[in-house]
Amino acid sequence: MSKGQSSRMVLVTGASSQIGVFLLPLLQEHGFTVRALSRSAPSRPLAVSAGVCWARPESELSLAPDTGLEQPAFLVSAGPPSLARSLLERHGTLRTAVVFTTTSIFSKAESGSGPERAQVAEIKAQEELLKSQCRAQGVTLVLIRPTLIYGCGLDRNVSLLYRFGQKHGVIPLSSRAGGLRQPVHAADLAGLALSALGFHGALLLEGQACGGSTLSYREMVARVAACGPRRVRLLRLPPALLAGALKLLSAARIARGLTSAMVRRQSQDLVFDDRVFRQTLDWRSRPFTPSASDFEIPRAPGELRLPQHGA
Repeated sequence: MSKGQSSRMVLVTGASSQIGVFLLPLLQEHGFTVRALSRSAPSRPLAVSAGVCWARPESELSLAPDTGLEQPAFLVSAGPPSLARSLLERHGTLRTAVVFTTTSIFSKAESGSGPERAQVAEIKAQEELLKSQCRAQGVTLVLIRPTLIYGCGLDRNVSLLYRFGQKHGVIPLSSRAGGLRQPVHAADLAGLALSALGFHGALLLEGQACGGSTLSYREMVARVAACGPRRVRLLRLPPALLAGALKLLSAARIARGLTSAMVRRQSQDLVFDDRVFRQTLDWRSRPFTPSASDFEIPRAPGELRLPQHGA
């Protein structure tokens, strides 16, 4: 199928991510057919719509041209940008690519952690390669950099705080946790991706995607603490003491995922401008008023089984 022919097939990478949980049923609701790519079966059942065709990325990349499967016209990437580039090279039928990366390329560019700096430098390099590739192939690229994502318990930040609080009855945070945040719900990002599939104004649209509230880290954690069934108090500690405590707790596997690097950033403003998507795609995001369901991993009957190539 050439680019000029009509297709409603969407490839989704990172399909078992929190964005994917909300995106897959939304795409089907709007008449798209979906081929959902995931590197492995999710460790926990996820709420996915029946009828989505699941495949591993390596299977998709090795498909023969005459396989008979519908060729995709759209790509939504919530996985590694390098995989998006490989799929763009593999499928000449793609007309639009919606790619999620992260605002961390700005907030962690001067991190005290060498691995963090290397990671965001690689993401930024992949962004530039994607831009060049899409320009060369005549593919519309919508590049979306979300802020702190939450929404179904799969994130490694806000949900970790929620679960720690519900388990221990306390959430430790820095006494200097005044840095501003804009947490964004994964369902709102799924809606943004859907809108972006219809964008035809230029070959490139890029910007940040922020939540509807700008609030201090301290207030964000307070709202997280207040939304669960257990009463949770905030324990404010001097930054150095908190960093040391988290290091010990992490080594004891009590606070896994809560790091000293997170402590350093609690005093930093991580605020971005998302007017590009608000003005161009008329996108809006909800304020940060979380409920316990926003931090609970969705359940689905049965295990999600991914088809092997050739099966």
